[in-house]
Amino acid sequence: MQLPLFPVDIYLLPNGICKLQIYEQRYIRLVKLATANHHGFGLCMKIDDNLCHFGTRVIITDFDPLPNGFMSITIQGVEMFLINNHWQDNDRLYIGDTSPVPNWHRKNINFIDQNISDNLQHLFQQHPDHASYYPEPKFDDITWVCQRWLEILPLEVNQKQWFMSRNDCSAALSFLHSVINNHSTSK
Repeated sequence: MQLPLFPVDIYLLPNGICKLQIYEQRYIRLVKLATANHHGFGLCMKIDDNLCHFGTRVIITDFDPLPNGFMSITIQGVEMFLINNHWQDNDRLYIGDTSPVPNWHRKNINFIDQNISDNLQHLFQQHPDHASYYPEPKFDDITWVCQRWLEILPLEVNQKQWFMSRNDCSAALSFLHSVINNHSTSK
């Protein structure tokens, strides 16, 4: 699938939600393309000046014009993808030939993983602005919980890319257990 690409330092996974401010002409065109094609656009990251291999296809769920002439859009992650090839149009908008990567399957939380979910719920309580993006959080789905943690943790781009290349949330869950358990014992 060909998608317009938005390289940005935001890590968003399927079902993740965030807001972006759009002000460059090429990204205003990206918004127009994304709403016309009904497929959305690709959110991807860069290392140095190179696009990363994995990204997330997102759809625009809301938009608002801002007083400064910018546009605020709310986006939601749909599926991960692999960039097979990419190029830039005359206005420097990236276009990518992408292949979907299977989403991680929903997985009910079990007793041993409850601490990971409880800590995310606590974090959401401390940051109600972020929590407001998720009126129906899925704290009983460990895949959803892992994805939200990966989005907010300050990880290196290559770490984020590595997690995206996994077939399920197992590696992320193992990583989160070590991070959260180490944080809890260091208090």
